[in-house]
Amino acid sequence: MHLCHRLRDAAQPHWDAAIHHRFVDELIEGRIDDAVFARYLVQDYCFCDSFVRLMGAAVCAADDADARLVHARQLAVVAGDEHRYFLDAFAALGVEEREWRSPELAGPTREFIDLMDEACASQDYAVILVVLVVAEWLYLDWASRATAPLPPRPEHHDWIRIHADAEFVRWVDFLRGELERVGAGREFECLSTPFIRAARIEERFFDMAYDQARD
Repeated sequence: MHLCHRLRDAAQPHWDAAIHHRFVDELIEGRIDDAVFARYLVQDYCFCDSFVRLMGAAVCAADDADARLVHARQLAVVAGDEHRYFLDAFAALGVEEREWRSPELAGPTREFIDLMDEACASQDYAVILVVLVVAEWLYLDWASRATAPLPPRPEHHDWIRIHADAEFVRWVDFLRGELERVGAGREFECLSTPFIRAARIEERFFDMAYDQARD
C-alpha cells in the first residue's frame, strides 16, 4: 500500500485531526450530545445521493469486470442497510422528516458533494477511487479506535459497527488495492490534490456539528 500511505501522509494533519476528533471521542464513549449527533447525521445523509452516484461512476469507470461486481455489491449495501440505519437513527433522535429531507447544507457538506460530483464527471477511475478511499478509509480508521464494550445506544454503536466490521474492512482493502493498481504510474499530484482536499473536508465536517450547535 505504498501509494495509499504516501497519500495519507500528504493529507496530514487533517487525517489525524479527523480520526482523533472530539466528535469521534464522544461518539465512541457514548456521551455525544443528541443535537450534535443529529446535526451530523442530517448533513451526512445529504451525501447519500451523490455518494450513490459516485459508486455508480466507479462501476462504469472500472477497467476490470471483477472490480465492477465488488463496487456493485457495496452499492447495494449503501442503498440498503446503511440507508435503513439513517431512518432508524433519525427516529431515535427525534429528527422530523422535513428536517432530514431538505435541510440547509452546511459548508463542508456542499464542498464534499461538489468534490464527489467532480469525480463523477471526470469519469477517471483513479480520481473516483481517491475520493472513495478517503471517505471509507478515514471512517475505518476512526471506527477502529473503538473497543468493546461499544456504547449501548443503537444509533451510536451501529454507526461504529457499520464502519468497522469485517465486511467493511474488506471493502476498504479492496478500494486501496484498486487505487494502488490503477494509480501506479500516475502523477502523484493529480491524486494527492483531491485526496488532501477530501481529508480537509472530513475534518471540517466533524467541526461543523459543533459549529451548528452554537448557532
